[in-house]
Amino acid sequence: MAPSSPRRDLDGEGTGGGSSAAREKERPRSFDEKTRSACWRKAAVVMGRHPERWRQDAAGNVVCRRFWSCHGCLCYEYDHIVPFSKGGESTVDNCQILQTRVNRSKSDKAWIEQAEMQGFSCDIKFTDKELDVIEMAVYGDVIRPGKQCRCRTVAEMLGKVKSKNQMAACELPYNDAS
Repeated sequence: MAPSSPRRDLDGEGTGGGSSAAREKERPRSFDEKTRSACWRKAAVVMGRHPERWRQDAAGNVVCRRFWSCHGCLCYEYDHIVPFSKGGESTVDNCQILQTRVNRSKSDKAWIEQAEMQGFSCDIKFTDKELDVIEMAVYGDVIRPGKQCRCRTVAEMLGKVKSKNQMAACELPYNDAS
């Protein structure tokens, strides 16, 4: 049986052995759940919005926590500030949330100015009322400082049952002209 060929480590130099799986385990490519949670918490809070549901990415874009790893304007990904391909680690200090299209445009760049990131951002900016409707659709309720409401059931809307839930039902969409 022929000896195995030398393996290359991350900088391309031959190591003469060792498992690439073992090296990957030492240096994980993706962020674990604990790191993702801490990364979310360190992102800027959206004023007037529930911080566990809404944040601003490094470019100032509003993103929704439920929209992780999709491609819409409220979607985001966890980004290596210093790219993994350039030696960046999967740690909280090297993690930021970025709107998906911004992250894909940033690609493997180690540093990118905020203005350039904003240029990659989705052109749609949502109003508070639109975010309320989205939050209602995604979570079934709206939680904002001084304003909390829940989605009414079909039976409630038809007048067949009165909810035992103490939280008021939301009146969405809004009837006022503002």
